[in-house]
Amino acid sequence: MGTTTKRHHNIVDGVVTECYVYAPTDLWARENVKRVKTTRSLWDTGASNTLISKRIVEVLNLIPIGESHISGYNEGVDVMNAYLVHIGLPTGDIITDVIVSEFDTNEYDMVIGMDVICKGDFAITNKNEKTTFSFRIPSEEEIIFS
Repeated sequence: MGTTTKRHHNIVDGVVTECYVYAPTDLWARENVKRVKTTRSLWDTGASNTLISKRIVEVLNLIPIGESHISGYNEGVDVMNAYLVHIGLPTGDIITDVIVSEFDTNEYDMVIGMDVICKGDFAITNKNEKTTFSFRIPSEEEIIFS
C-alpha cells in the first residue's frame, strides 16, 4: 500500500492531484482495461461521495447503474446518474467498485469524497505559509496534534 505527499510553495484553498478512473472491468485481465488520467482531482472532505465529470463518463463510455441524489453541489437536490468505477490514487493504490455520481463542471475531473478518503490517513499542514498534503492507505495509526 502507498503514500503520497504534495507540497505547495504557498497556502492553497484546495488539494488537487492526479488520479485515474477505470471502467468497471477485471483489472487483472490487463487487456482492454479502459482508464483515463485525471489531472484535476479535488480532495473534498465535505463531500460524502465521489463525483466524476461528464468528460470522464464520455471517455470511458460508462453506463449508469442508477441515480443518486446530491445536495450541496448546486442549490437544492440534484438527481444525477450513478456509475461503478475503480479509482487509481496517487499512492499507486486502486480502490475498486466505487459508486460515483456524475456532475457537470469544467473545473475538476473528479471530486474525491469521504467514501474514498476514509480508507486511509489524510493530513494537511500549513507550516511556514506552505500547504503540505499527505495521504496514506491503509490507515496506519491515529494522528494526534498536541
